Amino acid sequence: MKDKNVAAILALFLGGIGAHKFYLGRIGAGILYLVFSLTFIPSLLGLIDFFVLALMDKDEFDRRFNGANMLPGPVVVNMLPPPGYGPGYGYGPPPYGQPYGAPPPQPMPQPGRPSRDVDQLKAELEKLNELRISGLLTEEEFSQQKSRLLGS
Repeated sequence: MKDKNVAAILALFLGGIGAHKFYLGRIGAGILYLVFSLTFIPSLLGLIDFFVLALMDKDEFDRRFNGANMLPGPVVVNMLPPPGYGPGYGYGPPPYGQPYGAPPPQPMPQPGRPSRDVDQLKAELEKLNELRISGLLTEEEFSQQKSRLLGS
C-alpha cells in the first residue's frame, strides 16, 4: 500500500528524476521524467507534484493510487435456469418446449405433498446453490445441507 507522505517526499527531493512516479506505479511518466531530467523541467514538475500530493486528501490519494476504485472481488453469476424451465414443469427450453416468450405453466403437482412445501423446498435449494456458487459453502457442506432438506 502506497503512502501519501512517502510519495510527496520523493517528489520534493527526487522529483527531477521521477522517483515519485515510479513509486506510484506510473512507470511511463517516470521514464519520461528520467529521460528529460537534464532539462530541469521534471524538477519543476516534481515540485508541483510535491504540492499536489501534500495537499491531496488521503481518501483521494487512496482512490487514485491504492486501487480503492477497483471492483470488489469476483462477480458471482447465478447459473440457475429461468423460472418455468425444468424437470418439474414437463418441458425444457426450445426446441423441446414452449418458446421463451411464453408464460411459464404451473408446475406439475407432486404426489403426496402440498404445493407450498415444494415451492419452499425449491427456494431453499436455490439459496443453498447460490451460497455454493459464491464460495460461502464448500461442496461437502452443500451436499450435507441438500440431503438434509430433501430428507425432511
